[in-house]
Amino acid sequence: MRIAVSGTSCQGKSTFIQRFLQEWPMYSTPEYTYRDFIKEEKLPHSENTNKDTQWKILNHVVDTCMEYEKGDKVIMDRCPLDSLIYTIWAYEKSINDVDEEFVNKCIPVVRESLKFIDVILFTPITKVAPVELVDDGTRSVNETHIKEIDHLFKGVEQQYFQNAKASPFLPNEDCPAIIEIFGTPEQRTHLVRQYIDAEGDLLGDNESSILDPNMVSDMEQLVRDQQVEMAKEKAVADNLYKRIQESRRY
Repeated sequence: MRIAVSGTSCQGKSTFIQRFLQEWPMYSTPEYTYRDFIKEEKLPHSENTNKDTQWKILNHVVDTCMEYEKGDKVIMDRCPLDSLIYTIWAYEKSINDVDEEFVNKCIPVVRESLKFIDVILFTPITKVAPVELVDDGTRSVNETHIKEIDHLFKGVEQQYFQNAKASPFLPNEDCPAIIEIFGTPEQRTHLVRQYIDAEGDLLGDNESSILDPNMVSDMEQLVRDQQVEMAKEKAVADNLYKRIQESRRY
């Protein structure tokens, strides 16, 4: 499968990819990443981006996706959808010369290129296991910017689950499955194991049924429910421990 890990900055995507490769060593990941491209081209980005930057990044990630065929086992850091999300954000914020015409220019390129991806693993911001903001020179550490990008990603995810074919950003045919992974690196890996077997292939015989949006949503809700119950149990345990400590004072 051709897998992309997508989401806003500082959500542990690169760390997760390394863990994924340990779990499924038959997969590879491109050595030359979009971060390398940004550094090499010395492009202004994130809150300082412009049309030239966004177009160059989009073309880079599109070229990367198109290097692989459907039977390849590869996991990529970001995909064309990421580029589009950042472009839309720049347009909404009136950043430099990014305008509506440019957004409309990017959309069909992204829709067509997403056909070259089988699965998008989306890493949202959650209250569970928050990730530390680390400035590596090619990512934003502006918390407001990071949250606004996450909000746009979640909007596209919602479109996918409600009616993917009605989304202006997703292809009508050969649309990649969007699977939300959250929590600690271990929890994210556990979620992926629900869809991918030890050989790195989709579980089950029918790809469309395994990655059906309704099934994905139900499974993710089950995990969330389990986490809520775990949090309740922890709260009870913490309260009990506190009461025991207080009783020892007397």
